[in-house]
Amino acid sequence: MNKYWENIEKRQIWKSFVAYPAAAFVLLQAVEFFSNHLGLNPKFLTLSMILLIGGFVVSVIWNWNHGEKGIQKITTLEKSAYGIAIILTVFSGAYYWTHSASNTRPEASDKEYSFNKLAVLPFENRSSDSSLVYLSDGIPENLINRIAKSTEMQVLSRNSTFILDESERNADDVKEKLGADLMLSGRVDKVGNKLVVNCQLINLWEGVQIWGEKVYYEDGNVVELEEQIVASLIRTFPNSMERESGKFTVEGPVNPEAKVHYMKGRALSYGSTQQEAERALDHFREAIEIDPGFAPAYVAIANEKIIQAMFSTASREEIFNEARTAVQTALALDPNSAEAFYVDGAIKFYGEFDWDGAEESYRKSIEINPGNANAYIRYSAFLAAMKRFDESIVLADKAISLDPISISSLHNLGWVHLLASNFEESESAFSEALDLHPNWIWGYAKRGYARMFQGKCELAQADAARARELTGEWSSELLESVFIFIYSRCGNEQKRSELTERFFARVNEDNYKDPFAVFFVYYMNGDLETALDWAERCLSEKEASSYLFNADVFYNEDIMNHPRFMQIRQTLKFED
Repeated sequence: MNKYWENIEKRQIWKSFVAYPAAAFVLLQAVEFFSNHLGLNPKFLTLSMILLIGGFVVSVIWNWNHGEKGIQKITTLEKSAYGIAIILTVFSGAYYWTHSASNTRPEASDKEYSFNKLAVLPFENRSSDSSLVYLSDGIPENLINRIAKSTEMQVLSRNSTFILDESERNADDVKEKLGADLMLSGRVDKVGNKLVVNCQLINLWEGVQIWGEKVYYEDGNVVELEEQIVASLIRTFPNSMERESGKFTVEGPVNPEAKVHYMKGRALSYGSTQQEAERALDHFREAIEIDPGFAPAYVAIANEKIIQAMFSTASREEIFNEARTAVQTALALDPNSAEAFYVDGAIKFYGEFDWDGAEESYRKSIEINPGNANAYIRYSAFLAAMKRFDESIVLADKAISLDPISISSLHNLGWVHLLASNFEESESAFSEALDLHPNWIWGYAKRGYARMFQGKCELAQADAARARELTGEWSSELLESVFIFIYSRCGNEQKRSELTERFFARVNEDNYKDPFAVFFVYYMNGDLETALDWAERCLSEKEASSYLFNADVFYNEDIMNHPRFMQIRQTLKFED
């Protein structure tokens, strides 16, 4: 044992355990640097590490045999050890290179990195003033719109980025759940009487910050604050990411107070109650009162009114008239408003049955801003209603890429597959949505459709029962008609009869909200003539669901071949 330690002392084995790791570390840093800057395959870094480990073994053998002063003969055993070490190292490196998956980091561009997809998260409100939520939500939403208009980058919709749990708003989860390359996050602080907005851009591939900005929010000038952030941020992206249709430009003159009201209205418009929607409209109207030339506020009013037209008891025609006036004003003020065009498309689709006009507006919206998920969703739904299913599914998938985890995009994907009779794909899309949003009532109802059409009646009725649990004894006329449809098609006559009796106990000739739902209930109970009376009423009242008369998947041959039903479809001028 003593002789062993004496040999250790005589030899320079320390070089392998001290000097060699230090030199290897420097070499690995160099490989990583050139990999990042020259766009080399990131597997070079791991390959280098494998080779260096093999080199470490060779270093240990050499220093053990030749560490003493003087010349030591290289023995056959030593040569064999070198040979084995080299062969194992080369084999390991080759196996790794040929069998490991390539890192899919985007190729390098004219700057250090080139990226394809950006996630903008809601900013954290660090101040004690809860009323400032309109800033922590409003600033990032506006950044999403501005960056999408100014660059070729895919900017994820707020519908996906804003629904992430706070615990998921980190680099790993954002990269995994949203497939993003970059993450923009920030916080709003209050220092004395001033607000400070800190934001940073994170490279999710390397986990490092590549841009940051601190902006002081003074005198209520949120417009100037946003311009400073966007202008600085855009300069971070490679020149190749700039839109050919127009470089970054500063927004036209906007009254800061009007912008604040607009942002407060937007924060409320994502609420779930009628009261919140009305408060949102009040803020949008106040913004216009302050600045009559502020186009986004008109668009926001029109969008809210479309939603009202689908669910309100007020006259749909009256509501659509207000929406139409608002969006036309917005387009007169800003002819390049992508948002105004897709809202205009919705008005023409749901309120005017102007299919050509709707398609033209949807196309114009996407042409102006190819990164707006809402435009793809609405255009996709329109195409499905026109039975152009292949085109519809392409756009639905595009919306998913921009808006991967929201109810809006996943619902649309499930819906267009349902109308196309792709029932398995429809069920899969609704199931994915329900995994993310387990209390989504319409998700259960529409997955019930998809399962029912596949003959999975037990599962379909379970979905209907779950939706009923979430709604209570009564929901809406349309959802009640869906329940009746599922139970009827599944042969559950007891449930169909029970729910039909309950439906007509609340709904009659003088007390109804949704004529399409009434049509649907009469149809499911075999009273075709009365059902068609209500179908004709849908047309006269411009009921927003009238496009569903073209959804063949819901109808049997009796009604499809009925002259009155055929006349309704001809009146609506659906495409062949």
